[in-house]
Amino acid sequence: MLCAGGGTGGHTLPVLAIIKAIERENKDAKILFVGSRFGIESRLVPKMGIKYYGVSTGKFRRYHSRKIMNVIDITTLFKNGADFFRFVRGIFEARSIISHENPDIVFAKGGYVSLPVALAAKSLKVPVVSHESDVVMGMANRRIASFAKTVCVAFPVKHYKEQVDDTKLVETGNPIREDILMGKRELFLSEIGFKKDKKTLLVIGGSQGSRFINDLINEKIEQIARTYQIIWITGERDADLVEYRLDELKEDIRKNIKVYGFVTSELADVYAAADLVVSRAGSNVLFELAALSKPAILIPFDVAAGSHQLENAKLFSRSGAAYLFRQSNLTAEGLFHQIKYLFENEEELQAMAKKMGEWADLGASGKVAKIIIKAGEEKIEESRKAKTK
Repeated sequence: MLCAGGGTGGHTLPVLAIIKAIERENKDAKILFVGSRFGIESRLVPKMGIKYYGVSTGKFRRYHSRKIMNVIDITTLFKNGADFFRFVRGIFEARSIISHENPDIVFAKGGYVSLPVALAAKSLKVPVVSHESDVVMGMANRRIASFAKTVCVAFPVKHYKEQVDDTKLVETGNPIREDILMGKRELFLSEIGFKKDKKTLLVIGGSQGSRFINDLINEKIEQIARTYQIIWITGERDADLVEYRLDELKEDIRKNIKVYGFVTSELADVYAAADLVVSRAGSNVLFELAALSKPAILIPFDVAAGSHQLENAKLFSRSGAAYLFRQSNLTAEGLFHQIKYLFENEEELQAMAKKMGEWADLGASGKVAKIIIKAGEEKIEESRKAKTK
């Protein structure tokens, strides 16, 4: 079977969790992964000993980085044009891989990386199973869902009925890595020089970081770190800049801040150490927080109406699991006030943690794995019957 996805952690890490579940269900399964040439998946997947292919990918940008007299930014238009040709080339590259490897089933996680692979599978009559993590289905996954055999979804099916043929929908939850449940709070706090009895804030902007969140935290870093401990995952592009700014702080404040550009092996410990999380609202991090019952302040990336992060955050916020702040009207002072309020109100913090835990589905990986395996077995049986006719 062939798995396709990547580009970001949210489109890569759940696939790795599903692959492990497939291997548990069927030890003889032959699995390969098709992703982008330079995305995060190109580094993570080979480390697991999984055969990896990188193909050309292109991302269609529906936003404009700049407008002059209401004319579409020429730079964005050029990027879309260049990426269209990469996208088409990716389809042909994926067709070649599928023809050579002859998988019984293709699993597409969604996103621009998996679309050319899914289209190639369709053209070669290989069945496709897809998975959507967000409550608002992405453009690529909507296209894939139009011909997929089964569409697995993270949230209740009712949220997707107007987006795709609901006869294909199966609620599975969102797969998470089991290793994030293995964190050692006290040991990790001790290793990074933090106190176990002091409140710890985790700041995380997704696998690519968030300049907006980083700037807010930086503006109030002295006030926060004077009272609380901070584990700050900045994203790789901002790590050096944040470290440079922190060098100006006094040592008694600086010692309460631990900065990471990106976290992989230590993520379980980082989560375990956190009493409260400030985060974007990608589904991957939300369901990881749910698995660990970690209360959160969510600041979704919502530059466009109907943003998937905004809609994800609304559901978690309405349930009482998190506080939702819109990026457009949030200030550093407002964020600091909310952090301080929650840390000083333990009863509310615990109530949020309980509600967050209600979103968890630790069996999601296994559910998706069984659907993929069943679809593959049906394909094998169809091929066998066709040969005996």
